[in-house]
Amino acid sequence: MTVTAEILAVGDELVHGALLDTNSKWIAGELEAIGLVVRRFTVAGDDPEQLRIVFAEACARADVVVATGGLGPTLDDRTRDVVAGLLGGPLWFDEPSWDHLCGWLRQRGRPVPDSNRRQAMLPPGAVPLANPVGTAPGFRVQAGLAQLFVLPGVPREMQVMLQGHVLPFVAAMPGLTPTAQLCLRVLGPSEALLGERIEPFMAPGRNPAVGITASGGLLTVRIVATAATRADAHSACAATAGELRPLLGDWLFAEGTAELPEIVVQRLARAGATLAVAESCTGGTIAARLVDIAGVSSVFRGGVVAYSNDSKRELLGVPAALLDTHGAVSEPVAAAMAQGARERFGADVAIATTGIAGPDGGSAQKPVGTVCFALARAAGVRAWTVRIPDLGRSFVRDRAVFEIWRALLREPLDA
Repeated sequence: MTVTAEILAVGDELVHGALLDTNSKWIAGELEAIGLVVRRFTVAGDDPEQLRIVFAEACARADVVVATGGLGPTLDDRTRDVVAGLLGGPLWFDEPSWDHLCGWLRQRGRPVPDSNRRQAMLPPGAVPLANPVGTAPGFRVQAGLAQLFVLPGVPREMQVMLQGHVLPFVAAMPGLTPTAQLCLRVLGPSEALLGERIEPFMAPGRNPAVGITASGGLLTVRIVATAATRADAHSACAATAGELRPLLGDWLFAEGTAELPEIVVQRLARAGATLAVAESCTGGTIAARLVDIAGVSSVFRGGVVAYSNDSKRELLGVPAALLDTHGAVSEPVAAAMAQGARERFGADVAIATTGIAGPDGGSAQKPVGTVCFALARAAGVRAWTVRIPDLGRSFVRDRAVFEIWRALLREPLDA
């Protein structure tokens, strides 16, 4: 027996592309961590008839359905009305939810429009779920075969309420399937070549299941195991990873479920090393992704986006002779950029990128996708060039960022 789940994201802004549904990904990870098997994501607009179909079908298939969005105070927030219609009864007014909503607004010096009363209306049989960080309460109700949880679409509110209300309830359900996963990060081969190398591990029905995900040139081999206990599932993942590592060889450069910038920051912290960056073609992307990580200030000194030749000279001290002789996209210039960043920020380690992301600017000698990198530390500077496939400007820049993560995870960080 397995406990299955589906996740619904509601809102016209999602189906029209104005906003990206990031809630479903986060919810799925949390549900699978406690032993549910997530079968499907569905994104639906605010049309009442379409919403009714989506809710009815999900609640007829899954044991647990988690929906986000459509709980605001305006007429286009229709989730509660649709669920009430599905359950065959009118909405009812929950006085405690209204009192909480009024208090929340007044504590912040905000008026309480009468339209906010809609947020305290709940479908028949629903149990209100308090929202400690916003106005809209959620609710839980039995709908069809499913325990249906409806939460606000605002990510911060949704996350607090999922952890406070949904996960404790679901964790007590019988039949949970402990699940674990392990990710192996690969850079270098094509997806097809990697697939051929590990094909026997990707057979349907295998436990642990093994699959490949591609993103901007980075390949992730994801190992997912289920077992009687979480510890057994982790052991099964580890065993499969042990079989895969020799097949991956030098392509493998990182492991774990954390995002690569987080793994980089952790490695720098363990080494007691500080970092500076000098970016040209990557345009500040490396620095931006680093500062998304909490605690990065202990290792990250700063960065420079030196896009023009003048900025390379003035901000990083790249000699004009190097630029004139070798051009901005060259290993000597990358090395000078890295060394300049290291000196100016007083960092232990510095990295640099300079390249041709396209679609223009390439030549026979330096085609689009040519990117030069450098890593500087007390022991010296290493520079290298990668010819990234010209699969579009974003692909080249993303692939260049992954190359930097690989360098920072594999290069020595000490003197």
